[in-house]
Amino acid sequence: MTFDAILTEQTGPLTRRLTRMVGDRETAEDLRQETFARAWRRAPQGAEAPVLRAWLHRTATNLALDELRRRRRREHVPLHAGLVDPGGSADEAARDPRLRDALGQLTAHQRLVLLLRFEAGLSLREVGELLDLNEDAARKRVSRARAVFLEAYAAAGAPDERPTVVLLLGREDPAPYEAWLAGAGARVRTLTGEQAGLDLAGADALVLGGSETDIHPSLYGEPVSPHTLRTDLTRHLRDLAALRHALTTNLPVLGVCSGAQLLNVLGGGTLHQDLPASGFDALDHRDAHDIATGDGTLARRLLGTAPAVVSEHHQAVDRLGGGLRVTSTAPDGLIEALEVPGHPFALGVQWHPERCADGAEGTGRRTAEALVDAALAA
Repeated sequence: MTFDAILTEQTGPLTRRLTRMVGDRETAEDLRQETFARAWRRAPQGAEAPVLRAWLHRTATNLALDELRRRRRREHVPLHAGLVDPGGSADEAARDPRLRDALGQLTAHQRLVLLLRFEAGLSLREVGELLDLNEDAARKRVSRARAVFLEAYAAAGAPDERPTVVLLLGREDPAPYEAWLAGAGARVRTLTGEQAGLDLAGADALVLGGSETDIHPSLYGEPVSPHTLRTDLTRHLRDLAALRHALTTNLPVLGVCSGAQLLNVLGGGTLHQDLPASGFDALDHRDAHDIATGDGTLARRLLGTAPAVVSEHHQAVDRLGGGLRVTSTAPDGLIEALEVPGHPFALGVQWHPERCADGAEGTGRRTAEALVDAALAA
């Protein structure tokens, strides 16, 4: 059995085990995603299937125990103590942009030890246990991380009022996306496939960029077709976790191309694994074309009735996922955009708004501006 096949096989058993332990399916799914991410980085991939299964279940159990320990909160000194108005509320302090900027200057590990110590309220001994350190080593790491945080806070000066948009990519070129978002007034933080894990600290909005790789069919319960190109399961598991976070926290989110497909997959929908094989060969979905937006949709309000777009894809939404609404279609009937009704801004577009050509330039600009406006409002 291949490594990917074992991960797919264990998705259900691990989710059920974690749900029993933490009592919350959503948290269990997040912990399962983290288990898979760690497996890709650390698991003995050449081991026999029983060894790898045991490794997965042991790692998942340890993550669940860490989560249960984290929930045992106690009185503690907040991270922002002494930095902001002591008479202000905790929510007001959390919205201080200088605090967020200072946290953004830290490494993921430095943020982790500070959050464990000051937000979760764990003792130094407990922090050490979680990080496999003794208490003295944990004290030193917390002290160093807080010193870096305080230095970054002092250097923050006047806050940058631009909203921070986190851009998730794999191995794709980030430059077109970054220029497109920055042109609309966003401060862009890019996470690519070179970085392990997910870091949404301080994000005001989220963009899932297109992917050079196909979404693994196991994520929507179908076998791999002969037309499916190479996949990147780790990247798309990360992106699904980010989408789930955005939807549950009302974070504005835009899925581009495969990002729109992942939004559908998250809702339980399926994909056409290859458009020509599914009968969609009358329209070139690798070029500029018009789309029709639906009445009363976010796409109609942003883009009008028949905007021009630029596409490049051989897969697309097939069966629509739950809780989603189709907002635009191509002349051949293919779904070109979908949204989450009731969410402040959750839009998936099958086309590429970061690519400007002819009439599509206004479409891309208006999409970016709307996302930035939603981030500012949030």
